[in-house]
Amino acid sequence: PHLVPYRGPFDGFHAVPASVSKTCLVRFDKNRYSVDARAVGRPVEIRAYADMLECWQDGQVVGRHARAFGRNNTIYDPLHYIPVLARKPGALRNGAPFKEWDLPVALRRVQRKLERQPGGDRQVVEILGAVLTDGLEVWTLDTAVAVPWTVFRTLGVIITDDGGDGLLDAGESAE
Repeated sequence: PHLVPYRGPFDGFHAVPASVSKTCLVRFDKNRYSVDARAVGRPVEIRAYADMLECWQDGQVVGRHARAFGRNNTIYDPLHYIPVLARKPGALRNGAPFKEWDLPVALRRVQRKLERQPGGDRQVVEILGAVLTDGLEVWTLDTAVAVPWTVFRTLGVIITDDGGDGLLDAGESAE
């Protein structure tokens, strides 16, 4: 007997159904992984590859993570929780998905400036909403000066240069 050569790509994964908790998490192999907030309350298909895990719902990927092989780990992608922040902006400071979030330097600096202002948490959440559309790479150091001005003008946030340190101040008059 001869084997017939396979000519297509091999997509080797183990598929299992899972439900999404109210906290945007699915369980697989004694670990929890986050998925997009829009997936809450509906079943997903988990595709476990050797090195990564994908969660599919309605033909779209709603979560993708490096696979964890330990036990009782929770793997978050903070971008999955941005829609939740619209209802609870204070969670950005203390919520588990955001505690270890390594934001780009420019975005972290803007967050620090805005969090000291009344309503600053909500403004940061609006900016993060733009990140969902434009991507985090827009906030790299080489574009840190140009992009915030455009984003803030769009969101109606008043931003001025604080005069010297390259950081932006929120809530001051531009005059």
